[in-house]
Amino acid sequence: MKFKLTFSMATRFNLLNVALVLVTALSVGFIATYTQLTRQFDARHQHSRALAAMLAETCEYPVITGQSILLERQLERLKKVPGLAYVIVSDAQGKPLAQMFTDARNKQTTATSADKLPANLWQWWHNPQRQSILEIVQPITSAGFENEDALFLDTPTTNKVIGSVHLAMDMNDFVVVVQHAVKLGLVVVAVILLIGLTVSLALTARIAAPLKRLAEAAHKLTEGDIQPVSLSHNGPEIHELVQAFNLMVSWLSDYRKEVENYQAMLERQAFYDDLTGLANRTLLREHLQLALTQTHRRQSSMALLFLDLDRFKYVNDTLGHSFGDQLLQEVAQRLHSQIRVCDTVARMGGDEFVMILNDLNADSAQARLDAGQIAEQIGRELAYPFEIRGHEISTSFSIGIALCPHDAEDSEALIRHADCAMYEAKTQGRNTHRFYEPSLQQRDARLLALETGLKRALELNELHLYFQPKYDCRSGRLVGAEALLRWRFRDNWISPIEFIPLAEETGLILPIGEWVLETALRSLVHWQALGVVNADFHVSINVAPPQFWHPDFARRTLAILDKLMPHAPHALELELTESCLLRPSSEIQRSFSTLRQAGVRFAVDDFGTGYSSLSYLKQFPLDVLKIDQSFVRDCIDDPSDATIIRAIIAMARGLGLEVIAEGVETPEHAMFLKKEGCYLLQGYLLAKPMPTDDFAEFCKGFQNHSIAANFKPWERDLQSVTQETLKP
Repeated sequence: MKFKLTFSMATRFNLLNVALVLVTALSVGFIATYTQLTRQFDARHQHSRALAAMLAETCEYPVITGQSILLERQLERLKKVPGLAYVIVSDAQGKPLAQMFTDARNKQTTATSADKLPANLWQWWHNPQRQSILEIVQPITSAGFENEDALFLDTPTTNKVIGSVHLAMDMNDFVVVVQHAVKLGLVVVAVILLIGLTVSLALTARIAAPLKRLAEAAHKLTEGDIQPVSLSHNGPEIHELVQAFNLMVSWLSDYRKEVENYQAMLERQAFYDDLTGLANRTLLREHLQLALTQTHRRQSSMALLFLDLDRFKYVNDTLGHSFGDQLLQEVAQRLHSQIRVCDTVARMGGDEFVMILNDLNADSAQARLDAGQIAEQIGRELAYPFEIRGHEISTSFSIGIALCPHDAEDSEALIRHADCAMYEAKTQGRNTHRFYEPSLQQRDARLLALETGLKRALELNELHLYFQPKYDCRSGRLVGAEALLRWRFRDNWISPIEFIPLAEETGLILPIGEWVLETALRSLVHWQALGVVNADFHVSINVAPPQFWHPDFARRTLAILDKLMPHAPHALELELTESCLLRPSSEIQRSFSTLRQAGVRFAVDDFGTGYSSLSYLKQFPLDVLKIDQSFVRDCIDDPSDATIIRAIIAMARGLGLEVIAEGVETPEHAMFLKKEGCYLLQGYLLAKPMPTDDFAEFCKGFQNHSIAANFKPWERDLQSVTQETLKP
């Protein structure tokens, strides 16, 4: 098994310091000891050489004369020299003349070979034949004392070796010197160790400890603990390092705050609406899921309120989007003030808000009652006008309510059901609340299916055009036909009352309207080619407000006319509702004038059932007013309807407009209208709407129609009415 030792940075630093101090102390101690020993060795060596040289000079004469006794006496005086082992004086042949030993043991270690002499301590130490004796061999020379005359002659002489002095020092005495040197070295090592450890501790205190604290701070930094480091005792380098570290910590702290702020901003953007500060769709779904869970666990009820601000679009269009944004902010504040702490209010987008009401009574009836009371309270709170930029704005909400678990048990279904109930509240006049009913869901499912099918109706040739004839009592002829759109969807006929508003809402009315215009004109061209209608015959086409308000309506209409009936624009009559003419902008007036100047006729459909603001009759020069069938249906029995019809006819006659009545179903209706001065009739009395080919056949056999057979008595009645009118 392998073990791996790990040390901290400070421990490694201290171990390195100790190793360096120890190596330094040992090295210095060794060098000091070796230097001292070398100096002592050299000193003794020099002393021995000097003593040997002196003996060689003093022994010259005794050697020449062979006086051994004199040499013995002279050597005897050297016993007092410390560290001297022995001295031997020999002649030139190496024969000892005199010798002196300080110890009998030294006699066994004498050496006479000069080549054994070491030059220094290192050579003596590495000499394998070294003894405890250090021997010096000094030759004895003579300048010619054997010739007595030479002592008095000033002539050069030649030195001659006449003997030698062997002098040896006892190295056992050198051991004491070595011991003192070693002790001194140990003292030096101890002093250096003490100084080194002191310096190491100082370095540890000034470098390792701060570095350890920096390392600990850096480790905490990786764990998210961002704290600066404060050191009181350290060197300038560590101080600069600490400053750099603290600068980094400060930067990281600022960066962390920026990241936290950015994360908070992202979280707010992800879960809260930027404009109102309310919860957005994402947070709403989370709260709704939590509310559903708590409802199931507590076996209580909860309500989801879907709120839509009524007529908010008019505020935006009239006062601007910034004004509308401020209104939404104040509405959000009022809504938030109406909820409890456990409830939630969120903005779905635009002018739609959602409320979650938690912890309602488990009883369905009581929960409905509580939710309805809260909805009424919201309505009362929003009924107080808002004061925004000097404008006083009154608002109201259409509120749809769905309950859990009574209406749905999942979030998607609950939102869908509340939304469905909200639209029911809008259709019921707005500024009210409605609870979800299963029948509403069926209606919405049908609307969705119709919308999907209507988008492909043109492609699948499911749209059909039917025509209802118009009859002129004065001439007894058919003068025109109204084109009526029909849709056969999945083998069922869909009422125009149901799919026309859907087409207007989805924008499909524009392509459908162009198809109706082109198909109606093609049918008219076909009838003229068959000769069943004359050149004055016209077709009427109903135009929805989105069509008429479109900037390209006039251009596209004239383009179709130029393509199919370039020389008879009067054959086209456009029937407008009163709502089409209640926006007299310059663009709409320009479009109307363009078509009118081209020869297109205009009629107001369902006159008297709309806003009845007659100012548009002055701004838009029309051709025909159509009396709505709701007045014609009871004109015989209801004096009010008869009075309204008379008023419309009188007004049209005063403005120079023709009047046509639709919904004429009985001869009595026709007689009354003719008598009152309305000569253009349209209704089931003539015929029901029919396809193009059937209409052509109808025109061919119209002379056999009952209304044509009874025209003559109507003509006599017309003459009598005219005469009565001319009476003073």
